[in-house]
Amino acid sequence: MRAVIVTEYGGPEVLVVRDVPEPVPGPGRILIKLHTAGVNPVDSYLRSGAQGYSPTLPFTPGMDGAGTIEDVGDGVIGYAGGDRVYVAGSVTGTYAEYCLCSPGQVFPLHEKLDWAEGACLGVPYFTAARALFTRGGASPGESVLVHGASGGVGLACLQLAAPRGITVYGTAGSREGEALVRKNGAAECFSHRDSGRFEAVREATGGPGVNLIVEMLADVNLDDDLKILAPGGRVVVVGSRGRIEISPRDLMSSESVVMGVRMPMATLEERREYARYIDEGVLSGSVRPPVAAGYSLEEAGEAHRKVMKGPHSGNVVLEINE
Repeated sequence: MRAVIVTEYGGPEVLVVRDVPEPVPGPGRILIKLHTAGVNPVDSYLRSGAQGYSPTLPFTPGMDGAGTIEDVGDGVIGYAGGDRVYVAGSVTGTYAEYCLCSPGQVFPLHEKLDWAEGACLGVPYFTAARALFTRGGASPGESVLVHGASGGVGLACLQLAAPRGITVYGTAGSREGEALVRKNGAAECFSHRDSGRFEAVREATGGPGVNLIVEMLADVNLDDDLKILAPGGRVVVVGSRGRIEISPRDLMSSESVVMGVRMPMATLEERREYARYIDEGVLSGSVRPPVAAGYSLEEAGEAHRKVMKGPHSGNVVLEINE
């Protein structure tokens, strides 16, 4: 089978397609024939060995994908060959024609979604659900600011939060991205280019500030985030690429909290809960991942450049067995 193999940490050029043996599902494993793989910023950190990630070399990147079950190993029940599924995590990596998963990484893919949309559910929507509800404690009647709302996780936050009676504001880096954010449930979207965006967010809330901020780039925004939190506000850090200096007094003045999100910390029951959020949204029509671009396996490097460069206007996928 064809698979992307990383033999050394580095830039997008280290993503090389090779012919490798098709994996065989041992006990407790499921073999997936992948039609599409999702591309996420964390994949680039794994590829480069950055941000605290250092997977054992060589490896195949990719945590998300959608396809059909090809085979199951001994001890696996409740899964059958031919089932349409999406994966949220993988044992062998999803930038390949086939991958192995554990049962806790495989979820039914509703027929309302196509392969590309299914490949965008895992990391973005599970992370969004964890940030909003497990860590952030968002509840109906509250307000949420999502930085980078036109990216995969940001759009997932909008689609999960807005139907639950939560007022959602977003930021984006392009007019196309701003339009996409508004289309997906945001009450308002503010431009990254506007130096007055933080005060504009506060004014949009009527003065008290936002209850929760989902932060994709804490090293740039966190200091300003703390100044627009309502009393008892929370900041959930999903992404950061460096250090930042803040004043703890900003936390004291509103009795706010800053916390981090790391999806591998989620329990199996929490992951199943996130899958239920997705299923409910798909059935109601509120969950539909926007796909910005599709690339071949051989173009995985270009896909990584697209994901990391921005501005974003949806998800990026690899088309494998179309």
